[in-house]
Amino acid sequence: MMDEELTEEYIVRAPVSPERAREIYDRASAVYDVVGYRSIGLKRQGISVARLKEGDKVLEIGFGTGQILLELAREVGERGEVHGIEISPKMLERAMGRVKKYGLSNRVSLRLGDARRLPYDDSTFDVVFNSYMLDLIDTPEIPQILSEFKRVLKPGGRLVLVNVSKNRKKLTLYERLYKMCAGRCGLFGGGCRPVLTKPFLEKLGFQNIDRIYAENITGTEIVWGDKPE
Repeated sequence: MMDEELTEEYIVRAPVSPERAREIYDRASAVYDVVGYRSIGLKRQGISVARLKEGDKVLEIGFGTGQILLELAREVGERGEVHGIEISPKMLERAMGRVKKYGLSNRVSLRLGDARRLPYDDSTFDVVFNSYMLDLIDTPEIPQILSEFKRVLKPGGRLVLVNVSKNRKKLTLYERLYKMCAGRCGLFGGGCRPVLTKPFLEKLGFQNIDRIYAENITGTEIVWGDKPE
């Protein structure tokens, strides 16, 4: 099935509130690097389509324990800047420790905050990178959050999204299990379910939109697009 046929109507609703998600990931912070190691390669693939260059100013939203922050800092070099915002205080604490350990505090700036209200001026960043966060967000809120991502991008800047996803219309086995379990405990799959972000980028007027789908345990998409000049 062609991914162009997949629209937001095929996204299962998310019953996990932002407050519950914060609690889940605070608790998971101690083991996040272990349980999330399989996703590192896909995040790196997302970085590869970001067109990062020396001196770029980059924002990672929902950076977790900061593994990808290090990769972004290396890509933009000493003249670049990497900023990050994270909803989980425990994740922020671990990421700050990692940044300090690798001597990158001079070009990586991190803060606690909410993706729904980004504390940055319009047209600030060359690239906005976000991974495995929108699959936690309830479907009606996704356009608002992506609008914030677009707002802080410079004209011509690139948005890169990496998320749990799927490549067919009908419910996957994972989605069926999610619907049975997540509403009661919020912990199934870390609260994540398959999302389809390409249609939202199209509605927001992004250009040069593309999508890669990778089959893994849950399925992952990498979607990117450019803010119009």
